[in-house]
Amino acid sequence: MELTKIGKQIAQFRKENGYTGEKLAEVLGVSPQAISKWENGRCLPETAMLPKLAKALDCSIDTLLNPDTQEYKMEGNEKVKSYYEVFDEDARLEENAKEFVRSKDIISRYLLDRNMEIADVCGGTGAYAFWLAEKKHKVHLLDLTQKHIDIAKRKGREKNITLASYTCADARELPYENESMDLVLLMGALYHLRTKESRIKCLTEALRVLKPGGHIICTVINRYTVVLSTIKYNLFHAFDLDNLEKFIKTGMTDAGRLPHAYAHTCGEIMEELSYAGFGDINVLPVEGLANVFGDQSLPADKLEAERMLKCVELTEAIPELIGVSRNIMAIGRKGSGS
Repeated sequence: MELTKIGKQIAQFRKENGYTGEKLAEVLGVSPQAISKWENGRCLPETAMLPKLAKALDCSIDTLLNPDTQEYKMEGNEKVKSYYEVFDEDARLEENAKEFVRSKDIISRYLLDRNMEIADVCGGTGAYAFWLAEKKHKVHLLDLTQKHIDIAKRKGREKNITLASYTCADARELPYENESMDLVLLMGALYHLRTKESRIKCLTEALRVLKPGGHIICTVINRYTVVLSTIKYNLFHAFDLDNLEKFIKTGMTDAGRLPHAYAHTCGEIMEELSYAGFGDINVLPVEGLANVFGDQSLPADKLEAERMLKCVELTEAIPELIGVSRNIMAIGRKGSGS
C-alpha cells in the first residue's frame, strides 16, 4: 500500500463531502491530529475505524485503500436504485410542468426535422424519448433502473411507438458506438454523481458517442435555488441551516426528496463541459423567473401559461437571473477534432 496515495484519497473524499479536518474528527470520535496523519500518509486508520470512515466519506473501504483501482460505479448506487424503484417519475414530470415544457422548448432548438440519432441517457420512463420519437427521430433510451425500462417498453406498446433501443446501464459506460449519435440528452445522471471524476467520465462518454458537430444537452440542479425553495416552501424541517450551509459549499445533500443529490453552479457545469472536450457552451435557466412564484405546475388557463413561459424566455439570457431557476440546462457542441 502507498500511504501517500491513500492519504490523498482520504483528503479528497473529505473535501468532497464538505468536511473540515476538525469536523471529520468530531464525527469519527478521533483527534484532528489523527486525521492529519492519515491524510499526510504517516499512518493508516485502525482497522476497526475503516467502516466508520468509509461511511462518513460515502465510499467503500476498498475504494479508500485502493486509489489506483477505482471503478466508475454510481456513488450510492443501491440507494439511488432503491429510490427510483418506488418513486413515480411520470407523476414528477406532471407536477413539474414548467420544467417539462421549458425543457422541450430548449431541446427543440437543436432538432433537425427528423431522422436524428438521439441518446436519451438516464431518460427515466421515456417522457422525452417518446416525444422525440413522435417527431420521427431514432431514440435510444437508457436508464439506471430496470423498472423504468420496463415501464417505457409498456408505454411504447400502448402508444404504438417503437424506440430504437431500451437499455438498463450506467451513464458512464454507454453501450453505443463511437460517433453514432447526433444528440445526447443527459437530463438526470448528473443529479447523483458527486465526484468530479465521475461527472467528467459521464460527459466524456457522451462526447465519445456524439458525431462531430453533435450537441449534448444536460440538466443540472441549480445549487442556489435550494435556499430559495427552503424559504419559499418553509422546508427548514428538511434543510436546517447546517445542511443549507453544507449544500451551498459542496452541492451535496441527502436531505429532501432526492437521495445522494448533487447540485451545480453555472460556472461549474460550464467548466466540466469544457474539461470533457465540449465547445460552444451555453447555459440557460429552465424554470427561470417562473420558479419564484407558485408551485412547479403551469397555470390552468392556456393564455396565462403561454405568457408565463414567454416571460421566462425573454429573461433567459440575463446572467443575474439564472440563479433563481430550479434547474439549469447546459448545452455543448462536439468539435470536428474531438
